[in-house]
Amino acid sequence: MSTATTARRPGPCPASAQASSLFDAPGPRGRRRIRLVSVVVGAALLGLAAAGTWQLWRAGQLEYPSWRYFLGQSIVSYLARALGDTLLVTAVGALLSFPLGVALGWLRLSRHRAVRVCVGAWIDAMRAVPMLLLIYFFLLAVPRWGLTLPPLWMLTLPIVMCVSATTAEVFRSGVRALDRGQREAALALGMGEALTMRLVLAPQALRLMLPTLITQLVTILKNTSLGYVVAYGELMHSARLLSSSAQALHRLDVYLPAYLIVALLFVTINWLLGAAARRVEARTR
Repeated sequence: MSTATTARRPGPCPASAQASSLFDAPGPRGRRRIRLVSVVVGAALLGLAAAGTWQLWRAGQLEYPSWRYFLGQSIVSYLARALGDTLLVTAVGALLSFPLGVALGWLRLSRHRAVRVCVGAWIDAMRAVPMLLLIYFFLLAVPRWGLTLPPLWMLTLPIVMCVSATTAEVFRSGVRALDRGQREAALALGMGEALTMRLVLAPQALRLMLPTLITQLVTILKNTSLGYVVAYGELMHSARLLSSSAQALHRLDVYLPAYLIVALLFVTINWLLGAAARRVEARTR
């Protein structure tokens, strides 16, 4: 009577075991040294934070009148409008950048060499040129041709040009990350290149790049801070105007509170977008 033996496959190696195979675990003396360094560094950081807070207090930046200025209804409404204008540029930029980026990535995968070269040159140029230079182009060069754009579009169009180039590369990488057998099977069934891309490859690539698209919103949102160049009423430009008017009209130095409030708004929105990207990524795995 024969007996069957089954071999057990080793399970995944825990993270601690992987770390111990790469680095030697510290001994008692090493652990004491690590704790001592951690305490010293933590105390130094707390000391720097306390010194900075004391200097700001001496300079009057933490006094209550400077913060009470932002509790007025008119100031709150002004910042709310600035936040709305910032989110407007972000939404319009995303709605234009993402479809355009997918289209550019699709064209860069074309079988025609001339199309690939032209689209690739455009994408590389838009990824290399600073966005601030494009904004100055729409601000200073375009009006000389008799075309005057509103500040919204002088800020949004450069964002679309740069972000769409990055999105195109993300889409192309997503398509190339798919198994080549899917494309070959679709072609073997009689589907053309365009139909294969539209029905087989593009939906899977878009699913893979969805978390990246959400994180691209963070990039668009941060790029709206360049609106001061074209005098667009986004958050950073509005904070600067509020600080100047408070100094001129009320003799209040509110530079620090203004920019801290704006920074808090940016951090909150970006954290929400990052959390959404992580949740979507966990669901698409």
